[in-house]
Amino acid sequence: MKHQNTSMPGLGMRLTPIASAVALAMLAGLPAHAQQAAAPSEGLERVVVTANKRVEKLESVPSAISVVNEAIIERTNIREIEDLVANTPALTVTAGSTSANNTINMRGIGTATVTIGIEADVAVIVDDIPIAQQFQAFKDLADVQRIEVLKGPQSTLFGKSAVAGAVNIVTKPISGPLAGKASFYLTDDDEWRYAVSYGGEISDTLGVRIAASRTRYEGNINNLTTGGKLNGAGGKTLMAKLAWHPLRNLDVTLSPNFNAQENTKGANALRGLVVNSPNGPVAVGLAGANPVNPLYLIPSGAATPANAGTLNAIPASVALAGITPGPNNVDVRRDGPTGMNSTDRSVGLRVAYELDNGASLVSITSFSHYKSDDFRDQDFVDVPTVALPGSTKYAVPNDQGGTYDIKSRTQELRYVSPDAGTLRYVAGLWYAKNETDRFFKRGDCRLATCNGSSITSPVVYNTDVYNINKAVFGQASWDFLPTYTLLAGARYNTETSGYHFGRNYNTTVTPETFVAGARGVDYFESLGNKENKLTGKLSLSKQINNDWMAYATAATGYKGLAYGLLSTINTSSADPVRSETSRTMEVGVKANLFQNRMTVNATAFQTRFFNYQSSSTYTLPESTVILTQISSVPEVATKGLELDINALVTRDLSVNAAVAYTDATVRNWAGGPCYNDGLNVAASPGAKYAANGSIIGRNANCFPITPGSTVGVQNLAGARMQSSPKVRVALSGQYDWRLASMPFDAFFTGNYKYQSDMMTVITQDPGFYVPKYSITDLGFGVRDKQSRYKISFLVNNVFDKHYATTGFSGAPTFRGATSAPVSTVTNTGISTWVPARDAFRFVSVRLDVKF
Repeated sequence: MKHQNTSMPGLGMRLTPIASAVALAMLAGLPAHAQQAAAPSEGLERVVVTANKRVEKLESVPSAISVVNEAIIERTNIREIEDLVANTPALTVTAGSTSANNTINMRGIGTATVTIGIEADVAVIVDDIPIAQQFQAFKDLADVQRIEVLKGPQSTLFGKSAVAGAVNIVTKPISGPLAGKASFYLTDDDEWRYAVSYGGEISDTLGVRIAASRTRYEGNINNLTTGGKLNGAGGKTLMAKLAWHPLRNLDVTLSPNFNAQENTKGANALRGLVVNSPNGPVAVGLAGANPVNPLYLIPSGAATPANAGTLNAIPASVALAGITPGPNNVDVRRDGPTGMNSTDRSVGLRVAYELDNGASLVSITSFSHYKSDDFRDQDFVDVPTVALPGSTKYAVPNDQGGTYDIKSRTQELRYVSPDAGTLRYVAGLWYAKNETDRFFKRGDCRLATCNGSSITSPVVYNTDVYNINKAVFGQASWDFLPTYTLLAGARYNTETSGYHFGRNYNTTVTPETFVAGARGVDYFESLGNKENKLTGKLSLSKQINNDWMAYATAATGYKGLAYGLLSTINTSSADPVRSETSRTMEVGVKANLFQNRMTVNATAFQTRFFNYQSSSTYTLPESTVILTQISSVPEVATKGLELDINALVTRDLSVNAAVAYTDATVRNWAGGPCYNDGLNVAASPGAKYAANGSIIGRNANCFPITPGSTVGVQNLAGARMQSSPKVRVALSGQYDWRLASMPFDAFFTGNYKYQSDMMTVITQDPGFYVPKYSITDLGFGVRDKQSRYKISFLVNNVFDKHYATTGFSGAPTFRGATSAPVSTVTNTGISTWVPARDAFRFVSVRLDVKF
């Protein structure tokens, strides 16, 4: 009986304190019915991938692929995409104000976007089914067998939105007799997880697998207002697979899935301020800063003013009460939530028919419905900041949020030739329809429309976007000489897309009271936009000997039209933004050495992206109006070197190493956005331009877009791409200590990751700079001889090094005292951070039991 892969979903249970791990360990010692483990292998486990839509050995595929298998997932406790990224040097994440704005970067390239109108640069596929919007990938990775990171454009076989690469997630298949596994995970900073799976072949014609998991982490930021935590996440997943084998050569697999996710990510804590004191700017709280009397920043007895026109009229003593800015500060004050809650329901149906010649006909059908609520405390304080009409007093908080409703349908028909012979190929047809609805509300002006002035830039909009994608694709490998293989593939893609957008409704409207079809004061639409595109791939590989293979590959990528579905859309930005394309060239070698005791994958690459789709945010000088527009950057590029090594150094010592050097830059963008810089001051009082002609309040290279304008641009040619460190390293290893006289064996584990510095915004704003860091984890554990149970302990971030993977400078401005002039304390030089999950040392214990 052959079973193919698909995907699945949620439960609920509250685990007691970490001391319960002792009881769990005792429970694991009870008899368990489990299949006896095979004898220890004297070589590495053979790694297979489905990058070419057929099962192949990794070392036979002429492409740069990193594989994270189940052993590494367990050893490094990978739970979600952020954990995967931390252990995969080719990947990074650009983090937004909430997880709805997170995007994945491959080799330093990813869409820095905050709109449903732009597709991702990196496709995420789960059991042959792509997700519609990339933020849907930021949830629990449950019941995963392996994760294939496919680097460089993958549009030929995986379609649009794989213009920079793809992350192919493969869940565990149905195989063997009925058996189960349970895992429990606890930490001393209050994270807990559990997962249970059970399945196998019930008969010769029927198989089943059920997997459930529950996770919870409250977070590592303290909300002094509520006494709770922020920057955490939790979820529940329930996944099922039912495999039916009605005929000798026919397999049918049905895979329903459910996931519920909630998080409080996006809250940033204040690390430091630059105070405009009588003696000039003074840094407060930052590492290496000059000492300053904190009473100047937070004077005692200050009170909230009766009226104010800007946020900086709130004294710091009120807004930052109890908070001491510093490099490791994790205290905040928030009177509103920040984060996102979501549910995802999906089902996949896979039908595979094997022909007599060994070829296969495969049909993959899917439907998913994703819904979420996102929310953000926009003023970063716990005091009212928004004035109602007719009143000068602050009355309500400044918050924003909305809903997403995403429906996705896909259908793929695929013919896969037999594996034998000198010619192997795959050909297929593809259809997908994605529909995304977005409701968004920011601020509260309590007017008939949101045209009034307010520090919140209030707005209510409702928008939807759709795309219908059809494609025909094929790829063939031909062994035209005994040691040479030519691979060629092409995809012809046609897409129809469009949107509706309505804005400026009464701001008392909520998602529940919104009337479908209401157009608001402003209305835009663009429908029936059609585009055809041909992408391709060509590679030549040479089997140098039994151990070494070399290859050269060229490929093109494509993703569709973009739409600027943002609160600031206007007639000039309502038209579609040009589609994004890419061209790549890479050369590499792959080796399987020392009788399968070491594998080596080395790659050199260069990829150019044309009409790169990016969102850019502007704040007009002397105004609180925020403008965000979608730009088509003429050209960006990435080049670098990658090395993956897996080795069984001795019978008991295994090591996995991955290193990436990536140089991702803007090659051409003369009209890039500027950033705020309060140190760029006027040559004379009241001047709008500095002596060099740059705009006051913007960076020194920011010049007027037209003569006399206060809207500026800068030439960003040569700028570093966002969230693109040049060097990343990930090392992990395990040493098994075999105890002949004991009923169990011991093992020791270690993980190390290093990342060089990076910018997290394309404008090169130094407030969004992230310095280099390195993190070391050390652990140990025991397991019985038959591997029925295993308990492991891990000290995460052994040396307690504090770091963030994203930088934010978007904090409000305050004044030092009620009597002080406005802007006594400014956001010039404000430093905030969102600490990473392991930014502080913590200890975890994990128990795995087979039954």
